[in-house]
Amino acid sequence: MHLGIVLPSFRQGASARRIREVAETAEELGFTSVWALEHFVGPVDGPEVYQVVMDPIVTLGWIAGWTERIRLATGVVMLPLHNPFQLAKQATTVQQLSSGRFNLGIGLGWYEPEFELMQVPFAGRGERADDALRVMRALWNGETSCEGTHWHFDDAIQLPKPEPLPEVWIGGDSKRAVRRAVEFGDVWFPSNRSTIDDVLQAKEMHPDLPIVPMVAGTSTIDSMLEAGAEGAVVWVEEEFNEVAVMRQLA
Repeated sequence: MHLGIVLPSFRQGASARRIREVAETAEELGFTSVWALEHFVGPVDGPEVYQVVMDPIVTLGWIAGWTERIRLATGVVMLPLHNPFQLAKQATTVQQLSSGRFNLGIGLGWYEPEFELMQVPFAGRGERADDALRVMRALWNGETSCEGTHWHFDDAIQLPKPEPLPEVWIGGDSKRAVRRAVEFGDVWFPSNRSTIDDVLQAKEMHPDLPIVPMVAGTSTIDSMLEAGAEGAVVWVEEEFNEVAVMRQLA
């Protein structure tokens, strides 16, 4: 069973000491993965989670240097807000530095004010994300061209190639997110807003698609597993209580 924990890399009071404590405890207790969230900017009067967030790629690259086994994952990066050439290089770098332990969790983003502040169109983000995934897969595979409507390249190469390829976890709760996971991803990673019925329906339509949902707290883990999920990533809602929750689950 895949068992992950969301790192305390967000909210007021997030610190290197807290992140390290959670990551080291997760590795000690045999958890599968640790997850870092992403947001760039939020309105002054908006939710704290959009304002106080450490960069996930930088955070995981740091953790790679002093862990040995646990997988390092973004949960999730908002792909439409990234240049796929740069993100592919960052993912390859963390994959190489961690000896193949990186999961690239991607989503489309849903908080429109963040897109407005970054001057990126909110509409059409799904199509742009699909193009970006094609480009990233092509770069990782050593291909020298890739056609697309929004992102493309020709007569170019990005090295080194990651060995092995990073796992791509597709976030989102919609039917299109499930289809995107089948087409471009390795795992469907529904958010903590997803339901047991969502997992049941996806498994019925795509029985071979691995599903590992994010869950708020621990109360729904067993039900998600019974519905066919291969594990769960736990978001601890009570601030900085991750270690206690992990010890309870271990």
